[in-house]
Amino acid sequence: MPVTEEQGGVAENYMYRPPQQQDPQVTLDDIIARIKAGIPNFPGVGGGGVSIVITIIFLVSAGIWGATGFYTVGPDQEGALRLFGRFTGIAEEGLHWWWPAPIGTRNVVSVTTTRRMELGFRSGAEGFSVAQAVPVESMMITGDENIVDVQVVIQYRIGSLQNFLFEVDDPGDVDRGVPAGSPAGRTLRDITETAVRQVVGARPIDDVLTIQREAVQTEILDVMRSLNSFYQTGITIQQVLLQNVNPPAEVQNAFEDVVKAREDRDRVINLAQAYEADQIPKAEGAAAKIVEEAQGFKDGRIAKARGEAEGFDAILESYQKSPEVTRRRLYLEAMENILPGIRKFVLSDQNVLPFLPLDGTVAGSSSGASATAPSPAQSGGQQ
Repeated sequence: MPVTEEQGGVAENYMYRPPQQQDPQVTLDDIIARIKAGIPNFPGVGGGGVSIVITIIFLVSAGIWGATGFYTVGPDQEGALRLFGRFTGIAEEGLHWWWPAPIGTRNVVSVTTTRRMELGFRSGAEGFSVAQAVPVESMMITGDENIVDVQVVIQYRIGSLQNFLFEVDDPGDVDRGVPAGSPAGRTLRDITETAVRQVVGARPIDDVLTIQREAVQTEILDVMRSLNSFYQTGITIQQVLLQNVNPPAEVQNAFEDVVKAREDRDRVINLAQAYEADQIPKAEGAAAKIVEEAQGFKDGRIAKARGEAEGFDAILESYQKSPEVTRRRLYLEAMENILPGIRKFVLSDQNVLPFLPLDGTVAGSSSGASATAPSPAQSGGQQ
């Protein structure tokens, strides 16, 4: 009990503490006795040895149970963790521990693997190439009210493991071996069929059969991604591939004839385009050559005319400075150009004599000598 003691007017409270005593030596029997005292007695169970065995079994079982909580997540995997059934998080690559069942649950799933779904047909068993058609999925009406058989392959992977496992309650797909609970079952098949029918139903049959297959695949891919995002399936569609796209068997031959005619038409068009591509450059080259020649002739005539005009201007300027000299020079230059090309005669009082050039050139005609005469300066001005 507390004791109060007055020391110098100050009261101190303290508890009574008995003197310390040294514990006796603990033996194995004491330890066993203490363990037995801490374990409740079970009805129908005998002495203390049995209780010790039960304790050991319990501890070993607890250790084994705890060891089962260790697990590994691979490089291409993710682990979804649940505690008492409630989602708590995603485990990444590596070694982890989580509460074992029934307290905790873990789902390790490959999220990078590309998966495949077939619509309108089912592939044969491994080693066989025979596929089984499923007309109820593949037969559909086009935008121009024709019937077409469309078989599609979808490639996808898991984009969100949480949504893939817990957001969609799917009944599964027995035909494809997909268990219940995964949206890759009936949900994905319905989304694919909806997208394919929507796109094909808005286009003419020629788009699906031949000329717009790539555009049809792209449009189906966009619609499927939008629907998967809306339903939060956790699935990422990677690629849509149109496989066999055929008209009904009753009109198959007619459609094959149409396809052959279209191929012939395309072949003729390609030949015409090749001829066009060969002839047009040649014609353009010839046209360019003619234009360049005309331009050169034009530039030459213009330059010549300008030179003659400048020459006339120079003559006019000289004439204005000295008219007599310029007139005489012009006369002599004109005679130099005229006289060499005509027959010349020497006139005297008695007779007319032909002019004989002295430059060594003698005309061989019987009517008289016709040769190039010297300039007036060489002939002494005789006419």
